[in-house]
Amino acid sequence: MADQAPTMKAVVFKKPYSVAYQEVPRPTEPGEGEAIVRVMACGLCGSDIHPYRGAEKGLQRDTVCGHEFAGIVEEVGQGVQLKPGQRVAASFTTACGHCWFCSHGLSSRCDTVQLFGWINEENSCGIHGGQAQFVRVPYADGTLMVLPDHVSFEEGVLVGDIFSTGYFCAKNALSALSDAKMAPSEMTVAVVGCGPVGLCAIISARLLGVETVYAIDRVQSRLNLAKNLGAIAIAPGDSPIDAACAASATRSGRGVDAALEVVGAYDALDLCFRLVRPGGVVSSVGVHAHDKGFPISPEQCYDKNITFRSGRCPARSLMSEVCSMLDKADISRVISHRVPLSSASEMYAKFESQAPGVFKVIFDPWA
Repeated sequence: MADQAPTMKAVVFKKPYSVAYQEVPRPTEPGEGEAIVRVMACGLCGSDIHPYRGAEKGLQRDTVCGHEFAGIVEEVGQGVQLKPGQRVAASFTTACGHCWFCSHGLSSRCDTVQLFGWINEENSCGIHGGQAQFVRVPYADGTLMVLPDHVSFEEGVLVGDIFSTGYFCAKNALSALSDAKMAPSEMTVAVVGCGPVGLCAIISARLLGVETVYAIDRVQSRLNLAKNLGAIAIAPGDSPIDAACAASATRSGRGVDAALEVVGAYDALDLCFRLVRPGGVVSSVGVHAHDKGFPISPEQCYDKNITFRSGRCPARSLMSEVCSMLDKADISRVISHRVPLSSASEMYAKFESQAPGVFKVIFDPWA
């Protein structure tokens, strides 16, 4: 296609608390099974903050950041069924589409899975990310989904990661409660952490029929949005137990049926175990890039009959399903900033510090 310049603009990792917007080599000549995508929108994810803070170590300097993107197929390699010009969204990890895990709804554990935006500093293995004007996509037919005409690029960004992840978290909890003989409308759910994934978990729980959703966060602007999405907002105060007491004041008084942890912090997971009733479910999708261990012992789980479900969201396996729900919910409400990619350094710093009013950031690589 038209633009064949040898370089492009991208956001690259330099060191903890430092990313740079700069010229990098543009990916060209897709190999077998690969596609080059012209990125039209890309996102800043909470998972990007783990290496940015230095909590997750091993990311190679000058790796192109980001694993959320949607765009237009620019070129395809041999054997690829996708066609240049098609509008597509990527899941945040690659998926071959035909291994046992991909065939059984667990694309996040694909035999060949790789996370976009992660190249290991020790062995240089990995792939560049999508906070760029172009990105090389391995296993293109398995990783990319053609966007329906009514789905925008920015919605495609959300579907490929945070909306699928929020939905996965909520669905995991409700499916584990299937033996409780309760309708979703009778259940109470607490969402611990109201960042972008938490907000998507609130939307998803409501879409799945839950009427009583508690939203817990320390950032008032996030709680305000959670309330607008139909949740009951709770600020935990100085002690996490404050939130436990508040959520225990449900109509049952026995605790919540399900607690959804989307932060990736020890205290958040600990609070979930405090909030959940005996026989309830803790569903965790937060990336726990810390060494604090697990906040509850097997004996404590046993004594409370708790079901714990966790893991990386199989986004590619869920993308079609969640796309079909977009006519029932305006997921773009979680987007607070639509900015040029050149403002990445500023937005990383604001998002990391939980600046008021900063929820989901969508970058335009061409602005």
